[in-house]
Amino acid sequence: MAGIEFKVHHQQSLFHNPFQDMQLTTQDLEVRTDPLTGHQSVLNTGLEGKAQILFPDTDYEYLEQRGQETARTCFLCPKDWKKNTPAYPEEFLPQGRLEHGQAALFPNLFPIGAYHSVIRLGDKHLRKLNDFPVQLLADGFSVALDFVRKCHGYDPEMRYATLNANYLFPAGASLVHPHFQIINSPTPSTHHELILQKCARYHEQHNSCFWDDLLQQEKARDERWIGTTGNACWITAFAPMGYNEIQVVWPDRQNFLQWTHQDVQDLARGLNHVFNVWHEMSLSTFNFTCFSAPLDQDSPHFCCMMRLVNRQNVAPHHRTDDYFFQKLMQNELILNRPENMARKMREAFSS
Repeated sequence: MAGIEFKVHHQQSLFHNPFQDMQLTTQDLEVRTDPLTGHQSVLNTGLEGKAQILFPDTDYEYLEQRGQETARTCFLCPKDWKKNTPAYPEEFLPQGRLEHGQAALFPNLFPIGAYHSVIRLGDKHLRKLNDFPVQLLADGFSVALDFVRKCHGYDPEMRYATLNANYLFPAGASLVHPHFQIINSPTPSTHHELILQKCARYHEQHNSCFWDDLLQQEKARDERWIGTTGNACWITAFAPMGYNEIQVVWPDRQNFLQWTHQDVQDLARGLNHVFNVWHEMSLSTFNFTCFSAPLDQDSPHFCCMMRLVNRQNVAPHHRTDDYFFQKLMQNELILNRPENMARKMREAFSS
């Protein structure tokens, strides 16, 4: 664990504050550096407890209104979804699509990878975050992993796979109807490649897996440790890449081909806990990506891991949470201390 450092750099900003009769005000800044990637996140202590300034609560009346409006033209809703969705060639998937329980997988109409699929999650058009049952989530992950296996068997050059989600329009979703996305490609995305390279370098220097060492240290420190669901370990990110980032790590799973039915159930149970807590906080959106090591090689330096974040809440004229600081400078603003989020989550995971 000698290679893991939780670096914090402190700064101060001094100015005359018009909301305090122009008195001289000091605001303390905490700049955190991710121990693997070097990504920076900034906490302004003046914003602690004031997240609603930048992230107002979900407007559930407006959300219901948008749900009703979009349901009228939703091609994933029950009646004709099979007629309105594409299918894979028979030589790849004889049935054109894959189905598992309440989930169905088919090609993305506008792919960003060689094999880019959409996973329809059930018939219900709109769900609040406390309405994602464990089995529904498990069905989605199951059909995704089935696709990864079939895709790699059919085309072994598809070495890199990620499981992804955008939920609701502030999170980038073009559809309200709940869905996941799976991407199989011969090349990794920018961030995927970065964490693979950083983990390989860490392994060369320390003869251990970064994620194993991180979990060991986070559990010992007990600041950002949330808990486990089976083999899946849940923590909050020290230097988050997004609002309320939670990380999930599978210590004994290098890539998706090694996953079992139990791993799927464990992930679904954990996400259900997370979503319920976020709903209690009046949050309504999320993104996630789950990363795998290359499917065709032994990778002792890497474990499957997921990044899960909130995005701006659903409200009329919502403000984007992704501006120059995130998009171009590639930093992030911390509005809720990861340590505080971990405490909230621990209660749900221990119940």
